Amino acid sequence: MLFKYSIISIFCFFLLGIKSSFAQCEKLKNKKIYQILGAAEYDNARNTEIKTYDLFYKEEYQINLFKGVVYKLVFDVSKMPEGVIIKLHDIGNKKDAGKYELVFNSENETKSAKNTYEITMEFPLKKMQVSYEVPENTKPGCVSFILGYYFKNSIK
Repeated sequence: MLFKYSIISIFCFFLLGIKSSFAQCEKLKNKKIYQILGAAEYDNARNTEIKTYDLFYKEEYQINLFKGVVYKLVFDVSKMPEGVIIKLHDIGNKKDAGKYELVFNSENETKSAKNTYEITMEFPLKKMQVSYEVPENTKPGCVSFILGYYFKNSIK
């Protein structure tokens, strides 16, 4: 009987260890999202897990936007490992990757006191591409992206 309890407890500790090693990205709580966005209305959020690899790699995704809207894009980098570079490109209607316009590069910007990068875009084109450039042997971590917008009559 004692043997069964010890096996079960070892198994439970093993499972808890696995969960904590893979759970770098936790879902953002609504309270934190609204604190980060301020006066902007919440549209969407996405967590990207940064993993450890022996080689350089790049994580990319696209954001579809509406014309005529002012957007607030926020990157919460409180859990982002050192050396990761965030880039934001305006794709518009272009299909050639070499013609994308660089809008934001975290290498050239400073973080806010809330450990975030905040970009306000007035009337962007159709699509934006977010990329995370991760150098080799980077520690695991997480980057949270939050998208908000302003109504025309609420912009001051």
